[in-house]
Amino acid sequence: MARDTTSTKRAVDGILDLVRAATDEIERGRRLSDTVVAALRDTGINRLLIPAALGGIEAPIVDVMDMMERIAAVDGSAGWCAAIGSGSNIFAGYLPEAGARAVFADPDQGNATMFAPVGRVVIDHGHAKLTGRWPFTSNCLHSAWAGLGALFEEADGLDPVPRVVFVPMADLKIEDTWDVAGLRGTGSHHVSAAEVAVHSDRCARFTDRPWPDGTLWRLPIYTVLLPVLVAVPIGIARGAVDEIARQAREGRTARRGQLADTPISMAEFAGADARLRAARAALREVVVEAHALAERGEPVGRQLQARIYLACLHACDTSVEVTSVTHQLGGGAAAYRNSRLLRALCDVQAARQHQLFSHHHLPELGRLVAGLDVAYPPYIR
Repeated sequence: MARDTTSTKRAVDGILDLVRAATDEIERGRRLSDTVVAALRDTGINRLLIPAALGGIEAPIVDVMDMMERIAAVDGSAGWCAAIGSGSNIFAGYLPEAGARAVFADPDQGNATMFAPVGRVVIDHGHAKLTGRWPFTSNCLHSAWAGLGALFEEADGLDPVPRVVFVPMADLKIEDTWDVAGLRGTGSHHVSAAEVAVHSDRCARFTDRPWPDGTLWRLPIYTVLLPVLVAVPIGIARGAVDEIARQAREGRTARRGQLADTPISMAEFAGADARLRAARAALREVVVEAHALAERGEPVGRQLQARIYLACLHACDTSVEVTSVTHQLGGGAAAYRNSRLLRALCDVQAARQHQLFSHHHLPELGRLVAGLDVAYPPYIR
């Protein structure tokens, strides 16, 4: 079992052929196969963002991004589930330590989170009960726990600050609602809770002070979560670009002729590859800058947090654009349901629809990048 960043990367590379062989099964079944779930678990990937005190690796974010990209380049749904399952575990450092030791007792278990505060926790005579219904709960089919957004209602009224409440998946109802064209295998169904018991040490606000002192918990939480998640559309686009490169090298049967013999097609391919690499590099630059500050114990300012968020948005948009170019270059064969390029296009467009990648964040991020020291909770703290 992998227990450090280098061996985990090696283990991830070792399962890519297995994931590739399962892509059709994942698409048909609308979930990861049990074999893929077990293989991901065995790599140690779910330990990457868990405190060392709980058996975690505390890996640098760029290394986590690398691994998510590699998986997503092979299968977008597997990459998305890996990013959600591993990314959710960052909360091991934000829950009170006693609660974290209960929820994350198995550091190889991936979990699920859905932050929208559409749930309500009612506290009555010291007993807290969670009720609500949450859409888009990715990876819920392969998780032991779900961290769900909720508001707390107490005797003195409603606390306006949302919390993430971790409850066992066994206490939730999974509604089969995820029947979609892209990221079909992520199992991003609705889940619902009906007066599920809540433990106070299994809840956290985004503003709570983490208990570990590692670099990951000196970083604002969204400077961890966003780069890990956007690594998936970047990886999907990389897989599509690599597929066009393969077709150019190996040739294909098509009325349009060979890609390598078509100057316009090769120019479009070159431009797409360069734009994807540039967006990826720009994101990594600001993530590395933030990591270095946190490692030295220096604060990551709001302007840099905003630049990281903007780089994530740009990387996501660029990934969609690049994948669209590759689909066009794929010609008529890319119209068929079993086309790798069509699947990549559907997957990357589904990823782009995530609320975190919406353009409605741009005005506030622009103000921060311009140097206005304004708050944008919970994303910029």
